[in-house]
Amino acid sequence: MTIRTLLVSSVVLSVFSACPVRPSGNDAGRGGGGGSPLAGGGISGTGGGAVTGGGLATGGGMATGGGMATGGGMATGGGMATGGGRAGGSAGDGGICPNGFGWNGTDFSIAAAKCAQVCRDYVEIRDVVVTAVENSFIGSGGDSNASFWVTDPQDNRSGMWIRKDFTDLPRTFQPKVGDLLSMRGYYQRQFSNVDRTAYRFHLGEGCSSGVRADGGLLNIELRDAGVAPPPIVTAMPNFGNAMGGNSRPNPELAALRVFIPGPITLTSFAPTALQRLNPDSGVAGYNGFEVTGGILVNNFATFGTTRDGGSVRCDWRAIAEGDAGVTFPNGITGVWDTYSHAPCLGGNGSCTFSSGGTGQRPDASVPGTNNIFTYMLYPTDCAELQGMVQ
Repeated sequence: MTIRTLLVSSVVLSVFSACPVRPSGNDAGRGGGGGSPLAGGGISGTGGGAVTGGGLATGGGMATGGGMATGGGMATGGGMATGGGRAGGSAGDGGICPNGFGWNGTDFSIAAAKCAQVCRDYVEIRDVVVTAVENSFIGSGGDSNASFWVTDPQDNRSGMWIRKDFTDLPRTFQPKVGDLLSMRGYYQRQFSNVDRTAYRFHLGEGCSSGVRADGGLLNIELRDAGVAPPPIVTAMPNFGNAMGGNSRPNPELAALRVFIPGPITLTSFAPTALQRLNPDSGVAGYNGFEVTGGILVNNFATFGTTRDGGSVRCDWRAIAEGDAGVTFPNGITGVWDTYSHAPCLGGNGSCTFSSGGTGQRPDASVPGTNNIFTYMLYPTDCAELQGMVQ
């Protein structure tokens, strides 16, 4: 039986099966073992390089203190998705770990990787499928930088965000939806001052330059291409209410593609939580909109015009701002994940990912709230966001 045939059959079963409740914990260390399907590993060759001003700040690392904000977790009345399934998340955000312990080198699932010690465990996940690509480009040195989402075909309620830096291996790898991957890297948390993705848990390279120099790079192996991604999760009523950005609804579905059935209506084209702030001039714009049920929608991939300056994408927020009513009769789809805003301070408005220099960013938060991040929907193209003007 080929890998692809095995994956399809297991996905069908996973849609209808709920996983057992597992005790929480984050105690076990890093054991080795297990045997890796990844060839080689270690540090890449000399060279490469990032585009000027791009990439992550040299010697970056994680926000001091890591962990989640006190009082995080599920918003009251959050609601679940069709089919049940097990709770996701890391031990750091109240998740539940397989077998009652942290990652120990013998369980290569996404769920187990999320129980690793942040910035300490070099973990491995096997045979996961790319479900959406957030960003992917080639730098001036010929190396790739990418961020994307993967889901476990054996557990379609378990997803993870992946962040590949220019020096990670293979250096030229660019993800595509349907890629079947195995990966080795560090479970970590995004820098606290990165706009949009601050505080987001993910798999990436080592958290310090010393670890990276010692071989702690993200190592990706392409196992197959064109594999059918796991089924999209269908949201139930009461799903996703961010309460104006004050809550963190449905964290158990983080990094998964979610379908929100229609009809739904664009209820606010100017939600406070999605303000794009300019400290010199106040509100410079909005990073999305709100729809029926208090669900926030990020328009990162759909606003304005295409990158080549061509036709309008599907900027429903701008259309609604022009006094038009907008509905989505057949619902909307996207990746459910975290959001936080770190405005650019000083300089000429051009900020690097990390603080310092002429343009710098403070620790991110949700505008108008005391919350450092919330959850919202990220449609990845206009096909997932088909609306109509009333």
